Amino acid sequence: MKNEDRAFLRQYARAVVHMRERHSSKGLGLILGAGVSQPIGFPAWGELVDRIASSPDVQGDHLLAAANGLSDTAKTQMLLQHFRTKRLDQLGYQQSARSLRKIHGEWRRIVQTALYRDAPREAKELNATHPYLSALIGIIAESPMTVTYNFDDTIERLLQFAKNPNGNAYGRGFETVWDAALQPKRDAAVIYHPNGYLPSNLLEYPSENLVFSEDSFADQLIESMAGHHASLLHHLAQTTCVFLGLSLQDETLRHLLRQNARINPGQCHYYIFWRKAGEPRNLEAEKLMQEANFDVYNLITLFLDDSEIASLGRLVTADDADIRHAAEEEGVELRYVYYLTGAIGAGKTTTLSYLGSLMTFEEWTEARNELLGKSWIDLTGPQREEVDDWIQRQFVNKNMALIEKTSGVIAVDRPPLDPLSFSNPGELAAKAEKMMSAFSPGKSNRQVVPGQVIMLDGAASEFEARVIGRHKESTAAVIEDLQKNLRRIYEQTHDVDTSGSSIHYVVKSVAKIIHLGVYRPVDLHARLTQIAKEGLKA
Repeated sequence: MKNEDRAFLRQYARAVVHMRERHSSKGLGLILGAGVSQPIGFPAWGELVDRIASSPDVQGDHLLAAANGLSDTAKTQMLLQHFRTKRLDQLGYQQSARSLRKIHGEWRRIVQTALYRDAPREAKELNATHPYLSALIGIIAESPMTVTYNFDDTIERLLQFAKNPNGNAYGRGFETVWDAALQPKRDAAVIYHPNGYLPSNLLEYPSENLVFSEDSFADQLIESMAGHHASLLHHLAQTTCVFLGLSLQDETLRHLLRQNARINPGQCHYYIFWRKAGEPRNLEAEKLMQEANFDVYNLITLFLDDSEIASLGRLVTADDADIRHAAEEEGVELRYVYYLTGAIGAGKTTTLSYLGSLMTFEEWTEARNELLGKSWIDLTGPQREEVDDWIQRQFVNKNMALIEKTSGVIAVDRPPLDPLSFSNPGELAAKAEKMMSAFSPGKSNRQVVPGQVIMLDGAASEFEARVIGRHKESTAAVIEDLQKNLRRIYEQTHDVDTSGSSIHYVVKSVAKIIHLGVYRPVDLHARLTQIAKEGLKA
């Protein structure tokens, strides 16, 4: 396997593991665009406009011929106004709310006919024809909300065909909404159409309006800036979303993504960039796009073809045993542990609090011992022993919990060797030996769970200023010594300089390491064993 293929497989595996964990906690959702519907005969936007213009009821081809250079939304606006004027003349009506409602109903029928002209009518044919949607239905059925910017009812019909597992004796187990202000059913999978809904059967209650023309798109953007799309923004904040079939050209969507990235720097989403199967890959361009999408929108970009998208859906919903076997065969990890280390005041706990879409382990498993509020150098001998024993118990409990987690992307506040940084040089080897006995008591062969160590570094004076208000008594000199000790303990770290940086910058930097960086776990048990035998070099 080529190096680039191996790198792709590792990132793909980490994404699958993260999505599986989010799916199991009902925290994974799909956001779908026009690219999802096109493989089964639904038209792209420009083609849909052409179909509408050539409709016998519209007869607007001559208008499009004179509209070169205009956007598709502007062309749609022009066709709608042309149809509205013509129908008012034909009906002999004065313009009124009643007459416009009738004409807009006719307009919806024209759009519907153009939309479904070449698409399969039967759900069975939809299921058999689409290259990957049937593999995603399991995700949709268990998701709190699926957002589709398409008018069509493909998702709804496939859910019915698949006999949605959320279904019960009464009802279909899902609910279609187009008004985010509506209160959905608590036990239903919600399919949200922000641009409107136009089902293949108009008796299924289409939305009153379609966001399809220049004025409706402008209104939608204004509304999003005014906070009218708060429910969608809340969904982005609470749910890990997979964007599929979208080109990120929708201004409203970009606005919401950027707003979410600024408010929630640790909440990252996945963007599937579709590529044609067998097409040569431009790795440099892919890397640059990954960086740009992450920096601007907090998007983790995966470059997948149809079969790979289908595989993604099957892997996310597969049984644990099947996933273990697949990981063994491919030689990839199922557990990705990221330890956050740093001196007092570095921002570890605050950073972890922003990484809520990951599995997280806090610093302590119990209420804090009051002696932790004092500087380590000011503690008496018995107090140090009490604190050391209490801290050791916390790390042993945390390590046991990590051992039980055989799969997941996990962020941990403090790695298990951190207590060694609070030791006098002459006591270091003995303390390391004591820790080893605690981690592997009796005849057990428990190991310290390996993981990648992320060091939050910075100016000791700045760290001192941060902890003053938190009832921690540690001077800049003590903090500087702790930083030096940590660097000697962990010889392999990925550093994030926090000096003068906002918490948003620090969180985003850590999230980027976790989601885009190469996973480089450290054998912490071997390092602890080495320190127990040799101590630390000066």
